[in-house]
Amino acid sequence: MVRVKLALFFLSVVLLAGSCQGPSALGPEPGMSAAVDAFDAGWAQAPLWDDGQAEVALYAARRPQYGKLRDFETVLIVVKEDFNPAVYAKAEPPYQGRSLLGVLKLNLVQSYWTENYPYHFLTSVFVRRDDPTALVKLTQSSQEWCGNTFKEVKGWTRPAEFVFHSYWDDEGDGTRALELRPGDLLEDQLPLSLRGLRFSPGLEVRTRLLPSVISNKLGAAPRFVEATIRVVEREVVTTEHGRVPAWKVSVQAGKLSQTYWFGEEAPHTLLKMVSSDGREVSLKQVRRSRYWQAATYRPEDGRLRAAK
Repeated sequence: MVRVKLALFFLSVVLLAGSCQGPSALGPEPGMSAAVDAFDAGWAQAPLWDDGQAEVALYAARRPQYGKLRDFETVLIVVKEDFNPAVYAKAEPPYQGRSLLGVLKLNLVQSYWTENYPYHFLTSVFVRRDDPTALVKLTQSSQEWCGNTFKEVKGWTRPAEFVFHSYWDDEGDGTRALELRPGDLLEDQLPLSLRGLRFSPGLEVRTRLLPSVISNKLGAAPRFVEATIRVVEREVVTTEHGRVPAWKVSVQAGKLSQTYWFGEEAPHTLLKMVSSDGREVSLKQVRRSRYWQAATYRPEDGRLRAAK
């Protein structure tokens, strides 16, 4: 009888411990977001993303630098990947018998000239396919004639970590803890994650937002700000791609105001974005492509060309 009571006691302790621990208790894998009810995980799990191709979208863009608005073209690439959780990088075949984490990756490619030299930014954002709001990883690099800078957000550690390598004085190399909670969003993941909203006029999400880390320097320590995301209405938006039915979404985060327009029909491609700090993007063309094979972009005619 005593043995039975002891066994029941230890069983209850184990069950209680399991019920009191969050996703991090199951290992380093990033946890599901608390805001998941406002988003449709089915969007990220749609068969479209399993066709072996990437969505490659070309945009007319604008960004302030040195007190002026710089006009250029930018490319946003969205593709499915399978992550190896041992190193949190893309897994290579063979895949059979391996425990992999399905993600969607957004590559944001930006390059433009200033008076003296060009700036180049590449930002990679990885979110979970079963929860497009849950950040797994972000990397951001900058190259210009004065030096190069690299930043990484490790969403799988507890707490999350912000890693940086900079050529600026007082920055150098370092790591800072980042208070990334379930439901928090990074501004740089919005062009991807907001596509998974359960679009309906008046839908509102209150969360915390980490301002964009796209820059050639670290600057102030990254801090989340309170933010409200709201689906405003259906609207026909005009872009260089044409007039397209869209969902209009507003983002208010501290002093920053942004408006996004996403295609009304799945997969809700980003059509346009306007930010209060002068940044803008407007869709020129979009295609599905195995760009890593032979797809090319020819700047002389502004066209993305398919692999042959």
